[in-house]
Amino acid sequence: MDNNEKYDLLAEGETGLASSMGIYPKDKNFKFDAAQIEKSLAGNTDFKLLSFNEAEVDIDYSTMSFNAEIEYKETVFNIDLYVCKTKNINLKDYSFANSIDEESLQTALEQEYFLETSMYFELDPLHSFHLQLKILDSIVPNASVVIDFMSYRLLSAKWLSIATKSSVPPSPDYLYTLHCLYDENEENGDRKYWFHTHGLHRCGSVELEMLNFSQGAEQMSTLINMSVKKFLTDPAKEKERFTIGYDGMGICLCWLRWEEALKDLPKDILGGAADRDEADNVHAEPSGILFAVEDGNMVSPEIYVSTLAENPIYYITSEETSRMSTLAKERFSTFEKTFAREYKKPENKSFLKNMLGIKEEEQPEWSFLVKLGLIVDNAEADSEKEHLWYDVLSIQNKQIEGKLLNQPYWISGLNEGDVATYPLDVLTDWIIYSPENTYTPDSAYQLEN
Repeated sequence: MDNNEKYDLLAEGETGLASSMGIYPKDKNFKFDAAQIEKSLAGNTDFKLLSFNEAEVDIDYSTMSFNAEIEYKETVFNIDLYVCKTKNINLKDYSFANSIDEESLQTALEQEYFLETSMYFELDPLHSFHLQLKILDSIVPNASVVIDFMSYRLLSAKWLSIATKSSVPPSPDYLYTLHCLYDENEENGDRKYWFHTHGLHRCGSVELEMLNFSQGAEQMSTLINMSVKKFLTDPAKEKERFTIGYDGMGICLCWLRWEEALKDLPKDILGGAADRDEADNVHAEPSGILFAVEDGNMVSPEIYVSTLAENPIYYITSEETSRMSTLAKERFSTFEKTFAREYKKPENKSFLKNMLGIKEEEQPEWSFLVKLGLIVDNAEADSEKEHLWYDVLSIQNKQIEGKLLNQPYWISGLNEGDVATYPLDVLTDWIIYSPENTYTPDSAYQLEN
């Protein structure tokens, strides 16, 4: 199948690419066999095992091979399972999607076999991905690491165990990775960036890219990540204008397939044709290069750099908002316990020290933020909300007191710096900054003893 056929398939919401993930046991004596795998799948109450059969083995790839039919959310999935030798995989070639301790990684490196699963996403990407995680966790409940061959990343086994028990899927950030590369001019220090994703093909979308830009790397990273969130639920057609956010006006983008977008660019730029002309080059697969749309013209997304630094609003689907809110509430007990243990109220400097100009040495502190969904002015439905970040000052009786950190667009009675108390019901997300790390509902497991 050539790229034109692949683009056509993706335009129809289909993908020819299965999701491939593997899992490494923690127990050095763990033995994979047909009876153990079938029993593990049959015993999971989150899905129903319809059939399980041994399949033909490719001796160059696996030592055992199986096929399973699984029903999940009234949808049937066909799963291929392979018991493979670990010597064919170099874990050090993969980056970390979340925190993995050195002991777990070393244990994985000492294993002789791992289990690989391959399946097509028959449901929406997040629920399909959640099922694949559940399958892996069922067969190897005591794992060392998980490997996602699609995003080229390793996942924490501890995270896997918690994620599979959750009522909602994990963040869409786990479905893909964003690689950020740059070339630097030795004479003047100027940089040219190339951002591109891996992992979206299994989700029925082209991969997304930005290239040949020189400023606003942080803003461009946010812009491409927010575009991915849209494409996971509602991929835009090629050359179709879509609005990703609001900065006083619409933030509008479109995409061109890389073969078309690179025609007028030098072959040797970073991310140019020279980076795609090798055989079996993953960057030669269907991919869309993002452009800003202004006055009907396609231009570099760099034009949004200044406004994106000024508190823009990004559009998030109601389904994703609901998922985030459910997960934030599900794991809020971890936030609350950590807040009670680590939060320190700001102390006023003494009058004498102020008068003498004595500077107190500032100690790194924890900060606790929550995002709250508040109904906008003149709303016609309760779902019409603006989501605002607050610095948490206290938590009592399922009530959160916080200081507003950004100026609302559509709620006239609120201003940046206002202090107010809200019920836990309006919580949509949270984040904890420690002196060393950042924690979200997805990484809350790292705060648990």
